[in-house]
Amino acid sequence: MVPFIGAVLIAVPGVWLFARFATRIGAVSKVKSDRWHTSGEVPRLAGPAMLVAMSPWLPVEHVLLLAAICLIGALDDVRSLSAGVKAVALAAAAVLAGIATGLWWVPIAMWIACNAVNMLDHADGLAASAIAAAFLGLGGDVGLAGAGACVGFLCFNYPPARVFMGDSGSLLLGAAIVLYASDKGFGSSLAWTAVPLLDAVFVVIRRLRQGRQPWIGGTDHLGHTLLRTGVSPKALPALYAAMALALGLAFSAWYNL
Repeated sequence: MVPFIGAVLIAVPGVWLFARFATRIGAVSKVKSDRWHTSGEVPRLAGPAMLVAMSPWLPVEHVLLLAAICLIGALDDVRSLSAGVKAVALAAAAVLAGIATGLWWVPIAMWIACNAVNMLDHADGLAASAIAAAFLGLGGDVGLAGAGACVGFLCFNYPPARVFMGDSGSLLLGAAIVLYASDKGFGSSLAWTAVPLLDAVFVVIRRLRQGRQPWIGGTDHLGHTLLRTGVSPKALPALYAAMALALGLAFSAWYNL
């Protein structure tokens, strides 16, 4: 449990410090009541803190790759990059990950997972809870450290959130889970990103059917639908974590048959 506890102890002060820094430089989200959060300005830019929390248990090459992806997200948190620029930069970083791992499918899986986790981050606590469960399911020191970093962040993000992870956090978590699962094969990467992938497919299909651009945000995710049916905002992250763990274990078992 040392990696888990250590990552939590690093993440908690780290997220707090980066939240203060984000507020100072204006890297905040102006939240309205229709997003299931009290209105006001909420700091983002939590990704660097989570990366620092995981880094002691990551291979050096993974730290460097994740730092590049986290930087792309951080620039978007601060300056709001265009969708095209962010997509191309993320694709370039994903290609580097493919070269580093020697696996042709890693760039595709990573690009999709990063965007899927980014889309899953539409309500307080969802993305961090789902990815924390995935890291726990994968196990090992890296898995425990990843889960600990997410839990440290959730101390500030569990409903009602006081800090958002921003793109720096969502892109980081999507890339980190694919990198760690890559040793176990393509099927494992799919299994442990099942919850964000299912949500992304759900919302993309819904928006395309409505003639809308899939990358333009809204309150039409599966999580929003569940909230409208009466699921408590505090219960939703726990539900997503349970789903991520159950689907990850089930798909991994099926893949390894």
